[in-house]
Order: sequence, then C-alpha cells, then structure tokens
Amino acid sequence: MNFEFTDEELMLKKTIRKLTREVLEPAIKELGDDQPFSKEFVLRMFKEVKPFGFLGTTIPEEQGGAGLDIKTWALIYEELPYELKGYLGISPNMARTIAERGTDYHKEKFLPGLLSGDKIACSANTEPNVGSNPSEMQTTAVLDGDHYVINGTKTFITNGNLADYISVAVSFDRSKGGKGIGLILIDREDTPIESRKINLMGFNQGDLAELYFDNVRVPKENLIVPEGDGYKSKLKGFHAWRCFVATDANALAEKALNYSIQYVKEREQFGKKIGSFQLIQGMLADMKTEIDASKLLTYRALDMVNKGQHCRIETSMAKQFATEMAVRVTSKAIQIHGAYGLTSEFPVERLFRNAKILTIPEGTSQIQKLVIGRELTGKSAFR
Repeated sequence: MNFEFTDEELMLKKTIRKLTREVLEPAIKELGDDQPFSKEFVLRMFKEVKPFGFLGTTIPEEQGGAGLDIKTWALIYEELPYELKGYLGISPNMARTIAERGTDYHKEKFLPGLLSGDKIACSANTEPNVGSNPSEMQTTAVLDGDHYVINGTKTFITNGNLADYISVAVSFDRSKGGKGIGLILIDREDTPIESRKINLMGFNQGDLAELYFDNVRVPKENLIVPEGDGYKSKLKGFHAWRCFVATDANALAEKALNYSIQYVKEREQFGKKIGSFQLIQGMLADMKTEIDASKLLTYRALDMVNKGQHCRIETSMAKQFATEMAVRVTSKAIQIHGAYGLTSEFPVERLFRNAKILTIPEGTSQIQKLVIGRELTGKSAFR
C-alpha cells in the first residue's frame, strides 16, 4: 500500500494551501465569523478557485473541465477553507453528473454556467421522513404531457436557498422502492422553487434549506437519470462523498491541533508555558495520532474509489472514524484552551460545533457501522 503523493499532487496541494491562506481565508475573515455568505460572495469565491480546476474537477478537458481524477480532486479539496467546502463540492459534482450522463440539451443548458462559476447548484435528496434509506423516497414525479409534475419536500439541502440549478431525486413509482427513483434537473429561473433557511449549531456561513415542490412542472427533457438508475447512481456517489466528508473532518481537526499548539506555546501557568506540562503534551500527542490515522484511512478509501474497486467497508470506515475523530480532537482543543475555549473569542468552540455536524451527512456514524457490519457478515440490519 503506497499513499505517497506525486510531485504534481504535492505541487497542487501547496498551491491551493497558499491560495487559501492568502486569498480565501482573509476574504472569509473580513465578513466576520459565522456570518452567512451572500450569493455574490460565493460566486466571487468560485471565480478565485476556477483557475485551479475546482469547477471542472474530473470532467475531461475537451468538455471544458480540468481532467482531474477523484483522488487528486479530493486532495486539493482538503486544502480549502471548511466554510467553502459545501459550495465547492456540490456545484462541481452536478457538473460531473451532467458531463457524464447528460444529453446535448443538458450540456448546453446547464454545464456552461457551472463551469464558468456563474451558477450555483444543489442536490436535493434528503426528505423529512427519509434520510439513510432513499428507497423510501416520498417525493414523486408524474409525466403530464411534455412536463413532469413534482410533489414533495426536501430538507437539509446544502446550497438550497442560493442554488440556480437543482438536481432533485424523485420516485416515479413508489411501489418499486429504489428501482423507481430517478433524477430531474431544475433551472430555478424557469421553474421557481420555494425554500426556507435552516439554522444549525455550526457551519453558519453555509446555506442549508428546505425545498417545497407543490405541483412543480418541469420540462420532460430535464430528466437526466431515468427511473431505476437513480438509486444505483446515489449509492455509487456515496462512496466518493463519504471520503470527501472525511477530508473535511481531517482538515478541521488539524486546524484545531494547530490552534492548540500555538496556544500552549504562548499561555503561561505556574510560571511556565503550559506546552511543557505532561498532560498537555499527552493530549497533543493523542490529537496528532488520531488525525494521522484518520488520514491513512481516508487516503486508502480514496485510492480504492479512484481505482473503481469495491470499497463499501473502507469508505464507511473512513467517514465514521474521521468525523468522530474530529469531535474528539476539537473537544481536546477546547480542554487545552480552558475557559477561553468555550468563548467565541477563540476559534476552537466553532470548530467543535462544525465537527459534530459532520457526523450526520452522507450517512450517520451509526449507519456507517451498520454498513460495515453488513459487509462483514452478509446480513443486513436494515430489514
């Protein structure tokens, strides 16, 4: 097993790290902590990262993309500020889906705006009563002449309020379960969708929404994944996105460790820097060890996804371990900072809140364990 990065990958990571420190993070800091990003700000950030391949990702260069592989995309994605990752993960992913599966109509209508950074996308899957089992999806689409009529509600949709384009998972026949699911694209300019903002304990700069579909009529040409293929498409995508969430967690935990190291070198108690205390050094050692272990699990899973290998166990292990690790590491960071760690004047309490959130999307920690257990025993706990 060799997880050494190529010279090109190392150069790209270094370049994106420099962009993050010198351009992206200062722009975010200027807005203020926990301030929601406006659409104008998000699109400005899109323009900043466009030259580095973030909008075209794995799309072939002849189609206007960057021609990256999934592993390289994830490695440079890891270097982005965590506040921007929701925006810079989902819009490029819709572009990938359109480039891979779309018709000429889809590519002409939707792809240019996504690749140029002029449009924001969202993927509407989760529902109020349907999260980890998409085969029970309740949002329906019925063909009526030249249009599909969509009814239902989607919730916890990242980018849902700001998105110009929506990829909505629908059931064409609920009696078929997962085999009745497909995907339809919506241009919000043509088809207005009502939404409301959802506030979380963290990631307050992000855009989380509930979307309402009340007899929404969408041209039938906007169907991109037909009935029966949507469930398989979603399951395949889960493997990659579990790894991407793991990279989010790893980067967030590493930031908490770096803040802690800086703090213990400056903070004095009992006449000396607290970095010399054995218990403090022990916590730092645990934090560093957990982060590195998590990165190895994540890079292994990414390597397997990149090679198209069967990797349900590996991607679930990476996602579950990394996100729970981030909670433990950020909690230790608060402990190291003492009472200051509980205040909004220091960044670690915000990192802790954000870390906790990562244990939920793309399958909760408990769901990941059930996936691993099912793969090990051949017996499903879901039925």
